[in-house]
Amino acid sequence: MLWLCLYFPRLPAEALGLDDPLAVVTEQRGASRWLITDAAGIAAGTPLATALSLQPQLRAQARHVKAERAALLRLAHWIYRYGSPVHSELREAADVGGIPQALLWVEIAASLRLFGSYAALHAQLCADLEAFPQAASLAVAPTRAAAALFAVAGEPLRIRGDAALQRHLAAVPVARLPWPQAQRQALHGVGLRRLGDLYALPRAAFARRFGAARLRELDQLCGRAPEPAEVIVPPPHFQRRFELAAEVDHVEALLFPLRRLAIELQHWLRARDVGLRELRLVCTHAQRRRSSFTLRFGDAHRDGQRMLAALRERLGREPLSAPVRTLELHADEIAAADVPQGDLFAAADTGGEWTRALERIAARLGETAVWTPAPHADHRPEYAMRRASDVHDAADDARERPLWLLKKPLALPQAPPVTALPERLEGGWWGGADARRDYFAVDWRGARLWVYRDLKTEAWFVHGLWA
Repeated sequence: MLWLCLYFPRLPAEALGLDDPLAVVTEQRGASRWLITDAAGIAAGTPLATALSLQPQLRAQARHVKAERAALLRLAHWIYRYGSPVHSELREAADVGGIPQALLWVEIAASLRLFGSYAALHAQLCADLEAFPQAASLAVAPTRAAAALFAVAGEPLRIRGDAALQRHLAAVPVARLPWPQAQRQALHGVGLRRLGDLYALPRAAFARRFGAARLRELDQLCGRAPEPAEVIVPPPHFQRRFELAAEVDHVEALLFPLRRLAIELQHWLRARDVGLRELRLVCTHAQRRRSSFTLRFGDAHRDGQRMLAALRERLGREPLSAPVRTLELHADEIAAADVPQGDLFAAADTGGEWTRALERIAARLGETAVWTPAPHADHRPEYAMRRASDVHDAADDARERPLWLLKKPLALPQAPPVTALPERLEGGWWGGADARRDYFAVDWRGARLWVYRDLKTEAWFVHGLWA
């Protein structure tokens, strides 16, 4: 196992959208209230009263744990593209005056070949992080606990192998352990300064003195004990809500939250390895009134900038009906992504440019302003041509076929989730093997299947699948 851990030291402030250098987030337990983010040269962990005496212009805001968890979950969905499994933890401070730790892990051993090298994976990850408002430090180690320990310390180590892990852990000061201060001071008081000193102690004696839980944590650091955790996977559907700080009545002020939503959708599409065909933006106004519009794309893509450009064009076409309080972005239709393969002769992507130009025109003038004539599967001449809503609809009647066809159709215990129109196939009546079937291509339980419904018996069968 090779775990990459990201530590987000400013997540409490970033989850609240605070970018003012004088804004701080505070935690409170009983009568104690202290800073959990840095500001104006004042370190996190400082009591609020002391901080205000040093900088009276500080603006303190209470911590919002729910917002932090939501932000960490969004980051977990993004990092899924770099490997799996993915885990996250919002680790609370052990003492009054401590700082919570927002941690995210992804197992990358199997991904190194995909990216070519750790350097390439690291470069791509850092480039993606620039699109988020979160600051982060990272470390890589064979165990999650060790990777977190070094990431929180700000040591960008990449440790591979048990021997290297043991050497690095032995040199770590005991003061870095996320244990209560009283325990760390007790260890220091008997001359135990580094983790190597703890590992040299008799295990039974250490467990009696400091508890079996602490011994287990030491074992998890070096890989002697398992590290159970809940696995996070991206949700099957994308729906994100953005609460605006105040009502907004002009389009330009919506571009920043829309950019964040588009980037989140881009990362979700990449993690699911799919492309976007249609999105929907829902705006909530005063008295819970809602307005919405839908945008269709000429191909299944996952380009956040392209989504933002289409949203800008559509919003610029007509003024807002009322000031906006919240935004919701939905991915209404997804499909296999049309990701181009490398061209041996580096031909220009004229088709993609043409498709994007049509999208901008449709967003500016309306969906009915751009359409494509397309053949229709009907033998009657007056119905043989139709108006396609987009470029891909024109090819809908050129039905795709699966790579693998089952030797004998496999009966399904229940009807699969069908969202498209069927392809009806009839034949064989002249040879005594009459077949009347409605075929569908469906995504079901993680696989893409070619299924049909027998029109005579109403039973469902799998007839093929795509690799």
